[in-house]
Amino acid sequence: MTVPHLRGSQVSLRPMTYDDVRHLAKWGSDPEFRHYQWGQKAGVFEERSARAWIERMSRPGDSACWVIEHDGRPIGFANYRDFHPKGKSAEIGIGIGQPDLWGKHLGRDALQTLMRYLFDELGLHRVGLSVVAFNDRAISMYKAVGFEVEGIERDGVGVEGGFVDDVKMGMVKGRPRPDFDPRPVTLEGQHVRLVPLRMEHARALFEAADEDDIWRWMVPRPKGVAGYERYIRWALDEQILGAQVPFAVIRRSDDVLVGTTRYAHIDPPNHTLEIGYTLYGKGARRTPVNTECKLLLLRHAFETLGANRVWLQTDKRNERSQEAIVRLGAAKEGELRNERILADGHLRTSVIFGITKDEWPKVRERLLGYLAR
Repeated sequence: MTVPHLRGSQVSLRPMTYDDVRHLAKWGSDPEFRHYQWGQKAGVFEERSARAWIERMSRPGDSACWVIEHDGRPIGFANYRDFHPKGKSAEIGIGIGQPDLWGKHLGRDALQTLMRYLFDELGLHRVGLSVVAFNDRAISMYKAVGFEVEGIERDGVGVEGGFVDDVKMGMVKGRPRPDFDPRPVTLEGQHVRLVPLRMEHARALFEAADEDDIWRWMVPRPKGVAGYERYIRWALDEQILGAQVPFAVIRRSDDVLVGTTRYAHIDPPNHTLEIGYTLYGKGARRTPVNTECKLLLLRHAFETLGANRVWLQTDKRNERSQEAIVRLGAAKEGELRNERILADGHLRTSVIFGITKDEWPKVRERLLGYLAR
């Protein structure tokens, strides 16, 4: 089977040949690429290894590989492999070999182009892929194209010094996407910008949030930057599963990270979610930050995602938090007694507040009124 040229809106895919060994070796030797693509430490991807990779990915009837080009120059690769005619399925791989081009949607364009070929030209029914669990940008991109997380293989990839989790994702032709599907997104306001929370935010979050007042009612207090890295990693693991979408809160006046918040308890069948895990540093409290964060999150939930209900909760002992939630216009719905065990062994009673889609217009006007003062 002849491997065709494929064209997307920003990139083109041309068949890879052995003349591309030097490109593949260069990309495979980039420290960032090695880390996120393969979970490997800094090292050299030798040309003989690159040649063997091309050979393995160029077996007629089983696999094919392409060079991704942008503005007339090679920037990465794409491939399919493990083709199963009876099941009409295959596995794919894709990588942008130049980290300075990450985040420009070139990989997404290449992936969409490849998927059109596999579904429309090769007649595949299912396409699968694997990605190391800490490659959050790639996972978000795959979800944006239509892949779903099908499971996590714990310690599924052996790397230098240990193992990392392997996320299994798949796309089935014609399978509809969930109607209610919160995913990482940037939300812009006048005072704050909510951006997807990343591991690289750990130090800034530590500097903003390492206060006794913040953690009095929260989960176990992270210790040092490493603790905040673990805190963010847990949030991102929940995001992989579709249970949460965490954000970093950036103050627009100085581009400083001043806190974090997230969607949690995402319930796609019922179109509901929680806004929680919210914390701000001293410099952001008693400012428009929290009001605008809630406005952005609620507006996105109700007006873009189509939520039926958004809820909030807090420790019954945290009266300041309860007053802040009531100020938003949320209705107190009840209490969950002994709802969770805290780090100090205390059995927490959670107070639950809610906003329905019918109540949202009045809440929106209330929040806009606060911001206009």
